[in-house]
Amino acid sequence: MIKPGVILLTLVICTLSGPLFGQEAESLEAVPYDPSFWAHELRLDSEQRNKIEAINAGFYEQLKSRPSPGQLQTYLEERQESILGTFHTRQKRKWSKIVNSL
Repeated sequence: MIKPGVILLTLVICTLSGPLFGQEAESLEAVPYDPSFWAHELRLDSEQRNKIEAINAGFYEQLKSRPSPGQLQTYLEERQESILGTFHTRQKRKWSKIVNSL
């Protein structure tokens, strides 16, 4: 029989360790989705939208060459950096909230 104190201690440890281990994932600003879908919420201007469309077009063109998994990872990282480079500071924070809510 498991003692209630052991169960409580296990729950406390799991609760406290979750944010510690999840902290690394939160610090990474991933761009797994196309931010154009949230253009209104991000308040993207037309220049930013055009840049993101060009970045995505270039990325999709690279995919036509059937890249290896290593190349694909490089392409994804380049796309992520490029898209985040089009955002202003507030837009980056808003993007982080949008992605975390999905």
